[in-house]
Amino acid sequence: MSRVVDCLVYDHDWRLVLLAGAVCFVASFAAVGLLLRAAHRQGPGRIGWLFMAGTATGLGIWATHFIAMLAYNPGLAVGYALLPALLSLLVAIALATLGVAIAVAARMRRAAPAGGAIVGLGMAGMHFLGMEAMQISAEIVWRIDLAAASVVLGIGLAAGAVTIALRGRGLVLSTLLLTIAVLGLHFTAMGAVGLIPVPFREVDPFWLSPTAVALAIAGAAVMILGLCLSGALADQRISARATQLGAKLQEQHRLLEAAINNMSQGLCMFDAEGRLVVSNRRYVEMYHLSDDDVRPGVTIEELLRRRAATGTYPGDLDRYMTDLRGAIASGRISSRLSELPDGRMIVILTHPIAGGGWVSTHEDVTEQRRAEARIAYLAHHDVLTDLPNRAAFSEHLTTLLANAKARGERFAVFCIDLDRFKEVNDVFGHSAGDAVLREVARRLRAAAEGAYVARLGGDEFTVVIADGPQPQAAETAADRLKAAFTEEIEVDGLRLKIGLSVGIAVFPDDGADATTLLGNADAALYRAKADGRGAIRFFEAEMDLRLRERRALQHDLRAAIANQEFQVYYQPQARIDGEITGFEALLRWRHPTRAFVSPGVFVPLAEESGLIIPISEWILREACREAASWPRPLRIAVNLSPVQFQHGDLPALVHSVLLETGLSPDRLELEITEGVLIGDFARAVSILRRLKLLGVRIAMDDFGTGYSSLSYLQAFAFDKIKIDHTFISNLERNPQSPAIVRAVIGLAKVLRLPVLAEGVETEDQLKFLAAEGCNEVQGYVIGRPHPIEQYADVVGRAAAPARLAAAG
Repeated sequence: MSRVVDCLVYDHDWRLVLLAGAVCFVASFAAVGLLLRAAHRQGPGRIGWLFMAGTATGLGIWATHFIAMLAYNPGLAVGYALLPALLSLLVAIALATLGVAIAVAARMRRAAPAGGAIVGLGMAGMHFLGMEAMQISAEIVWRIDLAAASVVLGIGLAAGAVTIALRGRGLVLSTLLLTIAVLGLHFTAMGAVGLIPVPFREVDPFWLSPTAVALAIAGAAVMILGLCLSGALADQRISARATQLGAKLQEQHRLLEAAINNMSQGLCMFDAEGRLVVSNRRYVEMYHLSDDDVRPGVTIEELLRRRAATGTYPGDLDRYMTDLRGAIASGRISSRLSELPDGRMIVILTHPIAGGGWVSTHEDVTEQRRAEARIAYLAHHDVLTDLPNRAAFSEHLTTLLANAKARGERFAVFCIDLDRFKEVNDVFGHSAGDAVLREVARRLRAAAEGAYVARLGGDEFTVVIADGPQPQAAETAADRLKAAFTEEIEVDGLRLKIGLSVGIAVFPDDGADATTLLGNADAALYRAKADGRGAIRFFEAEMDLRLRERRALQHDLRAAIANQEFQVYYQPQARIDGEITGFEALLRWRHPTRAFVSPGVFVPLAEESGLIIPISEWILREACREAASWPRPLRIAVNLSPVQFQHGDLPALVHSVLLETGLSPDRLELEITEGVLIGDFARAVSILRRLKLLGVRIAMDDFGTGYSSLSYLQAFAFDKIKIDHTFISNLERNPQSPAIVRAVIGLAKVLRLPVLAEGVETEDQLKFLAAEGCNEVQGYVIGRPHPIEQYADVVGRAAAPARLAAAG
C-alpha cells in the first residue's frame, strides 16, 4: 500500500490528479443517470439509453485514465501509441455497454452485480491496454500483487455501484462508488508500475504526444457532455429538469476549461484566417506574455511579434509562416524543436483542423532532453568514478580489434585488481571504499597518460595501451601505474596503502579476439595475485593451462551431484560445560581422481557458476533428513549462501524440506554471513523474516569480520551470533583478540543473544571463553567434523551421554 501512496504523492501532479477525480465524478454521475433512465424505459427505446449509458461510462473511464496519465511524471519523455489508445477506448465502451445491458435487461437473479462486474472488467481492460499505449524510453515491470489487487478493487466497487443504483439506494452513493472504482483501480495499478530505463528505445510510428492525448481527452469530455445533452433532449419526461441539466453542463464546461488550463503544455487554436480562438494559461506563462497579448482575435503574426519582444521567439517570422501554411495546406501534423535564448527547448506540434484552422501545442522538453542525455551518458559510464563502464569498454575493444586487424597493429590489455581493497570495505565501510575507488580512478587516468581506462565493476579496472611498440609500451605503462600507487591514499584522515595486481595480454600474440584476449589477461592477473600483492604479469602459455584446469574442476563440479560425490560431515556444537546441543552440517567433495577437494576451492567456483543453488538444496535436504532420524532431538545447523537469497523462493524451499523430512522447525538453525545482507538489504531481511515465521532459528555466522555487523543486529532479530574462528585462534598471539571477543560476548549479553565461539582448539581457549560467559563452543576441542556414524552415541543410536568426552 505504501508503494501506491508513494507513487501518488511523489510521481503525480496533484492538480491534474484532482482534475481527474472531478472529471471522473462528473462522468460517473452522468453514467449512473443514463443507467437509471435506461432501467426506467421499456421497449426498443431502451436500447438507445443502454448504448448512451455504456458509451458515457467508457468515455469517462478513458478520459479519467489519460488525465491521470498526464499527471504522471516518471522523469522521462512520454508519448502514446495511437492504435492501443483507440483500442483501449473501444474496449472500455464495449464492456461498459455489455455490463449495463446485462444489469438492466438480463433476467437472472444477480444481474446487477454481474453487469457491474463486467463494467469493472472493462475498467481493467482499458487501463492495461492504455498502459500498453505509453511510449517511453523504459521497460515497464509490473508488481503482480498490486496489479491483481487493482483489478479486484475495480470489479468489486463497480459491481456495488451498479447494484446500489438499480436498487434505488442513492444516486450520489452509487456515483461515489463508481468514481472510487475508476480512481482506485487506476492509482493502485500505477503503484504496480516499475520503470527500467532503456535508452534509444524504438517508438511506435503512430504515436500521440501528451498534448494530443490532452486534446483527445477534451474530445472525450465533449462526447460525454454531448451524450448527456442528447439524452436530456430526447427524453421528454425530464424537460422539467432542463435548468438543472444546464447547470451540470456548465459545470462540466468549467471542468473542461480547467483541464485545458491545467495542461502541462501550452495550447493555442487559430481559425482559417490565422486569428487566435482560444489559448490556455500555460502558453501565457511559458512565453512571459500578458493576457492582453493573447486575447481572442489577435493574429498569429502579431502574437509572434509580441513573443519576439519578450525574447521568447528567436526564429525567422517569414520562414515560419511559410512552413506553417505549407503544413496546413497539406493537412499533415508538423513538429519542430525551438531552442529559446534562455536555454529552454520547446517542441511545437501543429495539428490542422477542418475549415483551414489549426491547433498548436507547446511542450517544454528541456528536462526530458537533459534526462535523456544523462541516461545515455550513464549507460556507458560508471557513476562512482566517471570512467567508461564495462559496456563502453566492450564497444571500444571491438572497434580497436577491427582497426588493429585491418592495419596490422598491436596493443595491450591490462586487467587490474586492487590489493587490500576488501580490507578497506570491511574495516572502514563502503563510504571509505567509494572514496578509495574515486582516487584510484584519478591516479589510473593520470598515469595512463591518455590511454583508455575503464572500471569493469567492484575493484576491477582495465587499461588499453594502443600506442607504441609492444610489449615495451605495456611494460612502461605498467611501471607508471605501479609507481602511481607508491604513496598512500588519504581518506577522512586515514592513510591507506592500496596496491595493484596487473595481468597483461598483447594482441595478436595472446589472442586474436576479444574473448581470448580478455581471458588470457585475466589468467595473467590470476597468476599475479597468486604470486603476491603488487605483482605485474604478462600472459604466458602455462597460465592458460592453469585456467583450463580451473574450468575442468568447474566442469567436474557439475557432475558431482549426479554422481553422489558430495558427503555431509557433522561437527558438534556444545554448551560451555561440554554438553552437545547439536551439529553443524559441513559439505565435503570426494573427487574421483583428486580425493578430497577443499571447500575453499570448490565453493567459490560453485557460487560463480550458480551450482551452489542445487548443492545447497541437496545439503539442506540431506542434513534435515539425517537429523530427523536421530533419537535425540539435537539441533542441526546449515549454512546458507548469499546466492540463494538472490534466486528462487528460499522460504518455500525450507518449508518443503521440513515437510518432506518431518524435521521440527525449531531444530533447524540456518547460518548466514554478512554477504547475504550486502546488496539488496531490504529483500534479504524480508526473506529472513519469512524464514523465521516458519519457526526455524537464524544465526549470524562469522560475526565481527564485517564492517556493519552491528547495524545488521539492529535490523533483524537473530537467534544467535557466532564469533569468527580468526578471533579465537589469535587469543594467545594477538592482544587485541581477547578484547574483541570480550566485547562481543558483552554485547550479546546486553542483547540477550546466545554466543557460539567457532574454532576452539585448546583447553586454554575454552577456559577463557568460560570465564567470559560464552554460551556455546564449536571446534576441535569438542569434536572434529566426521560422518554422522562417528557420533552415533551422541545422537542417541547408542547409550551414551552427549558430553564432551563422548565427542572427542
